[in-house]
Amino acid sequence: MKSLLPVLVLLLGLSSVEAQKAPNPKKADAAAKMAAKPAKPTLTLPASIWGTLTETGQHDAYRFTAKAGEELVLDLAVAQVGSAAKSPTLEIVDANRNVLVVNRGLDSGSDPFLAWKAPAGGDYHVLVSNTTMDGSAGHAYRLTIGALPYVTAWSPLTAQVGKDTKVTLIGHHLGDKATVTMKPATEGLANVPLDAKALRFRTMPSLRVSALPQVSEVEGNDDLAKAQVVSIPANINGLVAKAADTDHFAFDAKKGQTWIIETNAAQAGSPADTKLEVLHPDGKPVARLLMQAVRDSYNNFRSVDANNPDIRLQNWEEMELNEYVWFNGDVMKIIRMPRGPDGGCFFYINDGKRRAYFDTSATSHSLDEPCYVVQPYPLGSAIAANGLPIFTVNYQNDDSGDRKIGRDSRLTFTAPADGRFIVKVTDTRGWGGERFVYSLAIREPKPDFSVKLAGMNPTVMPGASVGFSFRAERTDNFDDPIQIDITGLPAGYFASSPLLIEAGHDLISGSLRAAPDAKADADWSKLKITAKGKGITHDAGTFGKVTLGAAPKFIIVMEPDVGGKAVMREIKDETQPLEITLVPGQTVKAWIRAVRQGNDGLINLDVHGLPHGVIVDDIGLNGVQIREKENERPIFFRAANWVADQDKLIHAALSSARNEHDSAALQTSFPILMKIRKPGVAAR
Repeated sequence: MKSLLPVLVLLLGLSSVEAQKAPNPKKADAAAKMAAKPAKPTLTLPASIWGTLTETGQHDAYRFTAKAGEELVLDLAVAQVGSAAKSPTLEIVDANRNVLVVNRGLDSGSDPFLAWKAPAGGDYHVLVSNTTMDGSAGHAYRLTIGALPYVTAWSPLTAQVGKDTKVTLIGHHLGDKATVTMKPATEGLANVPLDAKALRFRTMPSLRVSALPQVSEVEGNDDLAKAQVVSIPANINGLVAKAADTDHFAFDAKKGQTWIIETNAAQAGSPADTKLEVLHPDGKPVARLLMQAVRDSYNNFRSVDANNPDIRLQNWEEMELNEYVWFNGDVMKIIRMPRGPDGGCFFYINDGKRRAYFDTSATSHSLDEPCYVVQPYPLGSAIAANGLPIFTVNYQNDDSGDRKIGRDSRLTFTAPADGRFIVKVTDTRGWGGERFVYSLAIREPKPDFSVKLAGMNPTVMPGASVGFSFRAERTDNFDDPIQIDITGLPAGYFASSPLLIEAGHDLISGSLRAAPDAKADADWSKLKITAKGKGITHDAGTFGKVTLGAAPKFIIVMEPDVGGKAVMREIKDETQPLEITLVPGQTVKAWIRAVRQGNDGLINLDVHGLPHGVIVDDIGLNGVQIREKENERPIFFRAANWVADQDKLIHAALSSARNEHDSAALQTSFPILMKIRKPGVAAR
């Protein structure tokens, strides 16, 4: 089922006051719409109507009668019912065909919702349409209208395990059902035990339950001098009560203590878009570090949004992997240099979105916007002037830099001295209202990680290999390497092991091979996958059900170069990885072959598992290819000067997207062991 969080965010952001009122009622436009589709008979409220916008430009009009001051809820379900309509519009017009309110949804994919009070008694019309004017048999909708009990928010958003918690439901026509008491028994998410048959809502209200003591905001903390003092660790349940509301919370910390400061709002469906700032008692921001610009550049191709990790920079030839780039307070980090003349610098991502570092927030950047390669320094450092600016990074955050909690905010705060500090919470847009609830956690960090396998229940062809990958979910700044060990494989099968997710990275790919004589009924009961980080070990599960498939049409082989030729090892002899040694700053040749067994077509490939800083060099615009009716091609690996000595299993893989994230279930080569060795250091 698709997540309904975006539509709930819309729901939470609207009320009879907040509904979008037409600044200039378009009487003629409303008349034209109603003429295009005559109104149906007057509805008896409450009512629920199914309809379909089958025709281009269709507007469905429904007449209803309302009393003066009567509040009605209008809920247009479109995305919720799997409709093909992507831009629904809900309008109310009066008897004179003046448009009174309009809602098209506040977020992409959200459904319109109105809580509207009739200005006078009489007949009104509700119009349902699609902003893009398209229609089809799949453009279905369900309109619900009436004085219905509807939950649009709740408070608090968090609770303490084992403690009674009074939950206030926010919405319309809730009556004596507006409060619920619950006592969550375990940590995690707990649904609020409400009367689901009597109340309407778009998503089940739930609380995040933890061991943290709960504190409620005491209004009057808008003024910095009246900041509410809290003992930490704690979870503070607050509300951005009105436009431009500012909440201040004071806490004491010792020098060197580290605290995670984070909000939970959008994650729970609140419309609040929080921003966090840590201040001194005099209101000055608490500084975190200095950033010295060492080279200047600018965005030279197109504007990019906050998610885009691919940015074309001027003078990228002067940049290096892992360097930080300052873009108007958005600090990003280079993970890949441009591949060819039409490529851009590729920056680190999380969940497909560009990551920001040092708790800065990712933002959009315009064409020709200046930026700088920067180096971080501790506060108080003596930095030699070079003619370029020095920036101060303060403890503040709008959207979490790791991109894992949506619009919510997160900071890792280390107290620079003993004393009192103040957390300032605002809505970054200056919005507010009864639904703009949030919780603010100030807690000790608990660094940890988990890994998830992509490539479960694989089918492996005899003599061939199939790809799989592990993605790490890092929490509370756990940034160390993670080693994954695979043991207990049955005879006739081989898996890349150990695998290493490098520090600061979240993905590694491996390959699972079946020997030509592998058994379909092999015993997989002893297989064990373990993930180890610094002081932490987790069971990483299994491959699930492994199926031996039919013979492959071709088998991919990757081998070292010996005297200008590939090793040409027989498929049956692929039992242990061959080795290749690469010196940082230099290039080494290898071969990719296709042992064809009935397929002579073009084969697109990539190489997965490479150490960070090692690339397949000079691949051209078409990437790595074995051309039609050919059986081999040379490739060249190149390592940056700074790549550390290490051993890592790598493999070639079929590639339709040339993207390591797609490695699972793709046919691969048997792995080879790449050894990075400094000049003069023998491979061990």
